[in-house]
Amino acid sequence: MDALQAPAFHWVGALVLAGIFLPSAVSKLRAMDEVIGIVADYRILPERWTEPFARTLPWGEIAAGVAVLLPPSRPYGAVLALALLLLFALAMTINILRGRTEIDCGCFIGRQKERISWSLVVRNLLLAALAALLVTRPASDVPHLLELVPIVFGSLALLALYAAFSRLAGLAPLGRLKSGR
Repeated sequence: MDALQAPAFHWVGALVLAGIFLPSAVSKLRAMDEVIGIVADYRILPERWTEPFARTLPWGEIAAGVAVLLPPSRPYGAVLALALLLLFALAMTINILRGRTEIDCGCFIGRQKERISWSLVVRNLLLAALAALLVTRPASDVPHLLELVPIVFGSLALLALYAAFSRLAGLAPLGRLKSGR
């Protein structure tokens, strides 16, 4: 059986996406004023749409995170996660191409700030590919007991890698250094 089609892989993918979207949504709900400011910083939406979009975004993330965990709704949650991740990658790409890399990505509010970069675009595209894999396969039932250990540890390992990547990306200085040479 192809590893990407294995039910355990799909459970790992669902847990990873939920483990990213749900905490991100909670952080946004706790600091809505900051979220509105970050959405405005991207300078993509008309001003009158900024606040409604910012207030709706965490609920979309919650819907995606919960839906991917439930086998009957997993494909729908995966489509929503895919759409959100592609939207985030597009918004970052537009601003990078504009030369505006000094803005916070808005991924997790209240934590260390991450400025937008090509590495974050790639990260979102990789997560979008994971979501796309969950869309293309019928949802599997609850895993067998023997599958739970590798599923849980695989999910935790991938989430730890995600957190480490985010932490390293956040260490990049927000201001550009200007050489005097």
